[in-house]
Parts: sequence; C-alpha cells; structure tokens
Amino acid sequence: MNLDDYRRPSPARLRLYLSLLLMLVLTAIVGRRRDGDLGTVETLKRSSFARIMFMDIGALSTLGALYLVLNGKSRVRVPAAVASLAVGSFSLLPALAYEDWKAMQETESGKQTAEG
Repeated sequence: MNLDDYRRPSPARLRLYLSLLLMLVLTAIVGRRRDGDLGTVETLKRSSFARIMFMDIGALSTLGALYLVLNGKSRVRVPAAVASLAVGSFSLLPALAYEDWKAMQETESGKQTAEG
C-alpha cells in the first residue's frame, strides 16, 4: 500500500477526510439507541474500558486541535480547533479537509501563474 498520496494535501487525502466525516454523520443519524442499551452515563459508570475510550477520544481531539492550530494556514483553523474540543471530529474533519482544499487551490493557482 502506497501512503505517499496522504503525506501532503491531495485529492486522496481530501476523499479520506470526507469519507470519515460521512461515516461519522451517518453513524450519528442511523445509530439510534437499541433495546437493552445502557446509555452513555450508565456505560461510563459500569465499564472501565468505556471510560478509557472516552478519555482517549478527548486526548485525540486535543491533539487534532493542536495540529490544526500549529499547521493550519486558513482563518478557520482556530475556531475549528476550539470547536473540536466540544464536538470532536464533527469540526476537525471538515476543517482539515478545508485546509487541504485551500492548499490544493493555492498550488494549482501557482502552477497556472508559472505557466502563464
């Protein structure tokens, strides 16, 4: 598997971000509560694994927010990073996709200027 397409902004990386966002949104919409479901609070009370995973999600959201603030170049980076601390990937994935799209547009515009 060649991962070079994902090292810098590219259509492949943009598709990855948007696919992950689509799966996240579909899971939120379709993944309704089922019979026998304990619910979030009860699950966190009963399961140390669930508590660790919940903390892991917070840690990853914080790292994603930090990455976005430090490496982002657009105006959306700071508001999206702050929002990702509350809503996680619902904010982070679109912001990362926007950053890549913007970088791809600037690269394309630079190529056209050099050719013209």
